[in-house]
Amino acid sequence: MKFAVVGSGTMGHGIAEVLAIYGHQVKLIDISWDILNRAKQRMEESLRKFYEKGTVKEDPSVILSRIEMSTSYDVAKDIDFAIEAVPEILDLKRKVFQSLDEIAPREAILATNTSSIPISEIAEFTSRKDKVIGMHFFNPPQIMKLVEVIPSKYTSEDTANKTVELARSLGKVPVKLRIEVPGFIGNRIFLRLMQEACREVESGEASIEEVDSCARNKIGLPMGIFELSDYVGLDIDVDLWENIVKRGTSDVPCKLFKEKVARKELGVKSGKGFYEYPGNKYLKVKLPATSKVDPARLLSLAVNEAAWLVENNIVKPSEVDDVMKYGYNFPKGLLEIADELGIDNILRNLEDIYNKGYSAYKPQDLLVKMVKEGKVGKKSGEGFYKYA
Repeated sequence: MKFAVVGSGTMGHGIAEVLAIYGHQVKLIDISWDILNRAKQRMEESLRKFYEKGTVKEDPSVILSRIEMSTSYDVAKDIDFAIEAVPEILDLKRKVFQSLDEIAPREAILATNTSSIPISEIAEFTSRKDKVIGMHFFNPPQIMKLVEVIPSKYTSEDTANKTVELARSLGKVPVKLRIEVPGFIGNRIFLRLMQEACREVESGEASIEEVDSCARNKIGLPMGIFELSDYVGLDIDVDLWENIVKRGTSDVPCKLFKEKVARKELGVKSGKGFYEYPGNKYLKVKLPATSKVDPARLLSLAVNEAAWLVENNIVKPSEVDDVMKYGYNFPKGLLEIADELGIDNILRNLEDIYNKGYSAYKPQDLLVKMVKEGKVGKKSGEGFYKYA
C-alpha cells in the first residue's frame, strides 16, 4: 500500500517509520525541509537502535528508502491511505484535510491521529465523509501497541474494517469504538485519573507524592498520575482536558495543572512540572514507599467513566482494559483492577465524593446495579468479569 503521513513531529515520523518497517511506501509531508530533515535524523536513530537490538531485521537505510519526504501535497496523488498527525488545532487540520481531499484519489481513506477532536467535525471538511476515520496511535508509535479506531457518524463500515485490518497488519492492537465520543477511551480515562488525583491534593486529602505512591506501589502502575502527566506534558494535558470538557463531559474543579502551565512548568520537556527533571530528561521519580491513599478512591472516577462507556455500548470491558494495558502500560486492565478492589468499594467512594458536591462523581447506573446484584468483583465470583 502507498501512504501519505502529514506532519513529521513525534507522532508523524513515528507512524511513517512503522509503515516503512512493515514494507509500505510512505510520503512524509511537512511545511519545511528543516522539520523534515530533523524527522529523518530521528527515524535513522530509532531504526539503528531497533536494528542493533534485532527488533528489525532489514538495514535501516533500506527501510528509510521507502519514505519519500516532501513539502507539497502533490506526492499524495496516487496514495491508498493518508494519516494526518499535525498539532491539535482544528483550523490546521481543516487545511490538511481539504488539501488531501483535493489531491488524493477518490477511493483513498483519510485518517486523523487526533487525540481529542471529534472525527465528524474533521470529516465535514471533505467531500468524502464516509472515508474519514480516526486512527489514534499512542506515543511512541514505534513501540506502543494500541491504536484506537474511531468511526465518525459518517464513516462507512468498509472504511472502519479496512482501518482495523491495517492496524492489525502493523502489529498493533486495534480497539474500535462503536460510537464516537470526545476523548475516545484512553484520554477520557486518563482525564478522570488526573481529575481525581487533583481533587485529592486540592482538597487536602493527600499530597502529590502520596497520590503517586499509591498509583505506583499499591496499584502497580508504571508511573504515578502526576508523574505520567509530567511525562505527557502539562500543556498537552490541559489542552486535552479542555477539549473533552467543552464538548459536554462533566468537569472537576482543579487549578493545579493550569497554574503549572501558566508558570511554563510543563513537565519533563521544560525540566520541571510536578517534579524536577534535570536536563529535561525523564528520570523515574523517587516516591515514598507507603501512602494513606485508598486505591479504590484514586481509581473511582476512572472506573465510573469506564462504566459509562460500557453502559452506553461504546466499548466492552475487555476493550477498555486493552486500551489501558496497551496504551498506558497498565499491568492489568482498569476493570480487572476494579474487580480486585471490589465494585462496592469503588461505589462507596464515588457516593462519598458525590455527596461532597462533586457532580462528576454521580455513580453510573451500571455500578449501582452490579452492587445491588452482588456482582462486586473477584470476591463474589463476578464483577466486570466472571471468576471460577
